[in-house]
Amino acid sequence: MRRVLLLAAVVLANAVAQALWVLPGVTPSVAPLFLALLAASVLSLVAAATAVVVLVGGAGARWRRALAAVVLALVIVGVLAVLSSATLIPAALVAFVFVSPAGNPDVTAWSGPRSFARHPVRAILLAVVTSVALVVLADAALLFGFFVTGWLGSFATWVVVGAVAAVLARAWAQVASRPPRRAGSNAHP
Repeated sequence: MRRVLLLAAVVLANAVAQALWVLPGVTPSVAPLFLALLAASVLSLVAAATAVVVLVGGAGARWRRALAAVVLALVIVGVLAVLSSATLIPAALVAFVFVSPAGNPDVTAWSGPRSFARHPVRAILLAVVTSVALVVLADAALLFGFFVTGWLGSFATWVVVGAVAAVLARAWAQVASRPPRRAGSNAHP
C-alpha cells in the first residue's frame, strides 16, 4: 500500500509541476523563458518517470540504471516523435518494454523483450493493452486540450497520463521479472 501511495504522490507532484510550467502562458518559441520552462518540464518528467521505475522495481531498486533508461528512452521517443508522429506509439511501447523493468535489481537490460519469449500470451496481451491505452491517451489529451486549457488542463492531463503510465510500468516490470512457468507445475508463479 505504501508503494501505491508513493506512486500516487509522484504522479500528483509531476502533474502540479507540469501545470506550473504552463502558468506563464508563454507560446512556443526560441525565447529564453520558453526554453527555460521547456527544460523544467523535461526535467520534471525525467524525475517522475525515474521515480516510477524505481518504485515499481521494488526493494533494492537501481535508481542509476532507471535514470539512464528513462533518459535514453525519452531522447529516442522524442526524436522519433519529431521525425514522424506515426512512430510515437510504437516507440512509446518499446520504451515501456525496455524501461519499466530497469529499476528491478533482478533483471537485465533484455528482460523486457525476453518476456515475449518467456510469457508470450501475457506479453502480447499487455502490448495490445499498452498500445490501445497510448492511442486513447493521445487522442484524449488532444481533445481535452480543446476544451480545458491552461494549467487546469495540463494538471488533469498529467494526472491521467501519469496514473495510466504508472499502472502500465508496473505491469511491464512484473512480466519482465516473473520467472517462466515450469513444465508440469500446477502452481502459478
